[in-house]
Amino acid sequence: MKKKLIAVAVAGALGVPGVALAQASTVQIYGTLVLNYNYLDRGNASPTVGTPMVDMFNAHDTNIGFKGEEALGGGTSAWFQCESTMDVTGEGSAAGSAGFCGRNSAFGMKGSFGNVFAGIWDTPMKVAMGNFRPFSTSGVYGMGALMWNEAGSNISNSGASFTRRQNNLLSYASPNISGFQGSIAYSATDEATAQTDASAVSKARLWGIGATYTNGPLIVGGGYEKHNDYNVAAQANYTGGSDSAWSLGVAYTFMGTLKASLMYVDMDYDLAAGQSLGQKSWSVHMDWAFAGPHRVRAGYTSADDTSGNFVGNVNQFVGNNSAGNTSAELWALQYAYAFSKRTELNAGYAKVNNSSAARYRLQTTGSVGSAGENMSSFTVGVKHTF
Repeated sequence: MKKKLIAVAVAGALGVPGVALAQASTVQIYGTLVLNYNYLDRGNASPTVGTPMVDMFNAHDTNIGFKGEEALGGGTSAWFQCESTMDVTGEGSAAGSAGFCGRNSAFGMKGSFGNVFAGIWDTPMKVAMGNFRPFSTSGVYGMGALMWNEAGSNISNSGASFTRRQNNLLSYASPNISGFQGSIAYSATDEATAQTDASAVSKARLWGIGATYTNGPLIVGGGYEKHNDYNVAAQANYTGGSDSAWSLGVAYTFMGTLKASLMYVDMDYDLAAGQSLGQKSWSVHMDWAFAGPHRVRAGYTSADDTSGNFVGNVNQFVGNNSAGNTSAELWALQYAYAFSKRTELNAGYAKVNNSSAARYRLQTTGSVGSAGENMSSFTVGVKHTF
């Protein structure tokens, strides 16, 4: 009822008869507000600042969206969604993921056959693996850097990240069949570019699949993603290649309140002149609503040493011809108090420990640091959904 009243108010502001809209429209307004205050030790990440200790706000994963659906008969319906960033810190730009419809936004048709849609959307592997983590892939608690080489938003056919919101994506999601649901997606080649050494235009493209099976307290799932001709190291002599990653996860809820989960990821990059870069990682997580409004979330992520003969950096992965000391681990602990089903206050601590050659950062905290530097943060935050 409140959402319909909001829709009427919006319609009135636009000069549309409010009563008619309230009777005919299926449009809903929804959103998530996240605001974190961090006291951050960035090691030597910003030597020009004069001190590694900084305090900062961030507002990762905030959104405001409009979505609607119309029944077409025969159990089929058309739907749309336009989701944008709602950054109350004032730092969001008007482009990329902060632009209008810059987050999960699409037009689709769904029915007994499943759901077919096109737009900017999370890839199937990212959707599937979202069932196994209590934290976002971004923010100081986020495991995106260690497990998928950054958490990417509003990405075209480029970049090294394997947990991403992809532009120009055509997706199909199956109906839920006895607990099983799968999806497949590929990106259009809108961003085709000519490689320096290629005689023909390289048509970069993403392919992805994901699936989950749910049976009571048990969830298992995984996904696979392939990036064709992305040139993630920006090499002048690159003539094409395929980067790929696969992920697996399992979760079980004990006593109805304690969810434990495990994830595993394996990534490989094809680079120029026969060079390669690989990395494997795993994580364990806990989400426990232990007494009324009180909740504890915890996680541990381990990124192995990179493999392959590449020497250089790809996002936060350091390639050193398999010489070692490129591993890292992330510790995350958070306490949350729910004032209501929609409003939560939380506080916690996160730390990334880098080996001597590694340079991982806490997500959404600026640039990466010097090799071997650790980063940590005490964080207080609030989350509100509507």
